[in-house]
Amino acid sequence: MKEKEFKDLYTGTEHEPKTHLKETVIDTDFELLFPDDYINNITERLDLYNRLSSLKTEEELNQFETELVDRFGPLPEQAEDLLISVRIKWKAISLGLERVVMKKGRLVGYFIKDQESSFYQGETFGRILKQVQQQPNWGSLKEKQTRQGLRLLLRLENIDSVEQALERLQAV
Repeated sequence: MKEKEFKDLYTGTEHEPKTHLKETVIDTDFELLFPDDYINNITERLDLYNRLSSLKTEEELNQFETELVDRFGPLPEQAEDLLISVRIKWKAISLGLERVVMKKGRLVGYFIKDQESSFYQGETFGRILKQVQQQPNWGSLKEKQTRQGLRLLLRLENIDSVEQALERLQAV
């Protein structure tokens, strides 16, 4: 509604960074977890997952990581990947990706399904288009018919780790 019916009420706020999404879903075949042998108490593990999901800034995530290392020792690979996946989620939200699927060496990001969204005329989408046009090996855009209708997808090939996925997304 901010974009359409009440647009005149929001004049003057154009300089504020605009987020078109509040949440992104990540689906992956990478192991993103706190292993049982790292944190063996189930209740404590669940509490840490809940805390992790509520973090909003890089500073909070770094502090969380420091606390984990102080309490439980060096992070195993699955826990490191879990923390990186939080950064992927944040980046995906900023890129307008409602869903990110990282499976079989590929990352597929589903852009905002509302094709009338101002996101598609915005600076962020413009940067993505420019990245795809100037560096075709970086990734590609595809349209796909889904149950929710026609969707625009971002495809990144040769994604062998969550760290690599984050690096590629940060290139935009």
